Amino acid sequence: MPIHNIPSDLIEPLVKGPSPTKTTQVANLQNYIQELLSNTHHTFLQGSYKNDTAISDINDVDIVAVRLTTYSGTFSSMHFEQSIPWEDIFSEIERKLRSQTRYTWTVTRGDKCIKIRGTFNADVVPAVQIGQDHLVDPIAVYSFRDGREKINYPRDHYENGIQKNDLTDGKYKPVVRMFKNWVKNHFPDNNIISSFKTEALVHDVETSNFRDDYGIGFYIIADAIIQKLCQCNVLPMRLPSVCRQEDIGANWGTSERNQFLQRLQESNNYVLHALRETTVIGATENWKRAFNI
Repeated sequence: MPIHNIPSDLIEPLVKGPSPTKTTQVANLQNYIQELLSNTHHTFLQGSYKNDTAISDINDVDIVAVRLTTYSGTFSSMHFEQSIPWEDIFSEIERKLRSQTRYTWTVTRGDKCIKIRGTFNADVVPAVQIGQDHLVDPIAVYSFRDGREKINYPRDHYENGIQKNDLTDGKYKPVVRMFKNWVKNHFPDNNIISSFKTEALVHDVETSNFRDDYGIGFYIIADAIIQKLCQCNVLPMRLPSVCRQEDIGANWGTSERNQFLQRLQESNNYVLHALRETTVIGATENWKRAFNI
């Protein structure tokens, strides 16, 4: 006997990741960029594709390019007589990306990345080492907008996501995709909350709140997020990132956070009605309202 009357064909697309074909194409792109940069850089995927939390129709790839034996002048304890400007670090990668002939793409400079636009939209993020081992976090990236280096922990993020997924018997990553789809449907311009912050909010929810049924699980996890954000409006509270090293609330405006909170409260009310509905028609109607589909 079903737990509720929400049709499975309305839930399954929300938890689904990219196709194996698309995942292979992304891996091939990363390998090709590694070939272009040769042995001067170590590249790896970060973000939704790497963390296996990408939604099915995502077309954005993040690739980190760590310049080997090059160390942060801000965060590293390593000191050398010579230095290389971040402008040069970006420019040398841009030249190699523009000189290739396999893909038809455009190359432009972003704030902390080099943007490739073609079949896939890829952001190549130049980075330098902080410690002696280039395979270990943290790394340093550069923001031209802020004019300073920033610390990143992409591989710690990845490992913590795997651990959370294991602790929830494989439910964490599908639920992250549900929330990313919800965000995409309600805030298509990505100006209220980023994918990074969305994943962090879900990751911070207690493991015991994840359920085998994704309809029920979404409601319980959304309710936990709502409670946490309501508390943030009363008390100074940290909203930890997945890597646990950053506070996502530090650069999340109060107005944007409250817009997200209000919309999630409204949507979760529809989810509750969908779960309680005695008819498939009623459950379908409320679920679609919740996810703006």
